[in-house]
Amino acid sequence: MYSVDINLLNDRPEFGQQIVSSPGYDSGNKAPLFIGLGIGGAALGLVLIGFGVMSFLNQRLMAEEEKLDGELAQLAPKLAEVDSLKAQEQQVKAETQALATIFNQIKPWSATLQDIRDRVPPTLQVTKIEQKAAAPPAQPQQTGQPNAPAPTMVALAAPTQLAITGNAISFNDVNDFVLTLRKSPFLTVASTKLMSSERKTNDKTQVSLVENQIETTINDVPASELLQVLNAKGATGLAARIGLLKQKGVMNP
Repeated sequence: MYSVDINLLNDRPEFGQQIVSSPGYDSGNKAPLFIGLGIGGAALGLVLIGFGVMSFLNQRLMAEEEKLDGELAQLAPKLAEVDSLKAQEQQVKAETQALATIFNQIKPWSATLQDIRDRVPPTLQVTKIEQKAAAPPAQPQQTGQPNAPAPTMVALAAPTQLAITGNAISFNDVNDFVLTLRKSPFLTVASTKLMSSERKTNDKTQVSLVENQIETTINDVPASELLQVLNAKGATGLAARIGLLKQKGVMNP
C-alpha cells in the first residue's frame, strides 16, 4: 500500500519563501543590559550612601544631645543655687528698703522739741508739751459694686499731735508764737492753731498772764529732706545714717 506525502503549504508562495530574521535586537549585544544594571546599581549605591550619611548624622546629633543633657544635669544644682542667691538678694533689698523707709519717717523728739524751744518768744513761757491721740487717716472703703476689686489696705500711721500749753505777757506774744511755729520744718502749717487764750491773774502774786494752748501736728516730710535741720538741732546720728543710706544707693540722693 502506497502513501502519498502531500504538503499543501509548500505549494503556497507566501510559505515557500525562506524566512528572514528581523534586523532588530541582536541577542548577542548585551551592552544596554549592563548599562541599565550599572545605572540601577549606582542609584542604589547613592541611596545606601544617603542612608549611611543620615544615620551617621543622627548618631552625632544623639551624642551631642546626650552631652548637652549631661552638662545641663551638672549645671542644674548651680542654677538652683543662683536662683536661691537671687531670692536672698531680693529679700535683703526689701529689708534694706524697709529699714530706709523707717529711718526716713523718724522725727527725733530731741530735734523737734529743740526746734520748738528755739521758737518760743522771750515773753512767753511753755509750761507743758503733751502728745495727744490722733485719729488714724481714713482707709479706702469697699465700693458697692459687686464685681469691684477689693482696695489695697495699707497700714497708715496716725499723725502725732502735740498740745503746747504756756503763759504769755500779752495776746500778741501768743499770736507771734503761733506764726513762728507754722514756720517749723517739723510741724504741719494747717494744723498749727491756737485753741484757747485767756488772761488770768494769780491771786497770790497778783501777776496777770495770758494762759494759752496751741495744738499742732508733726508733719510727714521725709527725714532725708531735713538733713541740715537735723544736724542743726542735734540729731546728728540720724542724719549720718540717712547720709550713709544715700551713699549706698538705698535712698535717692
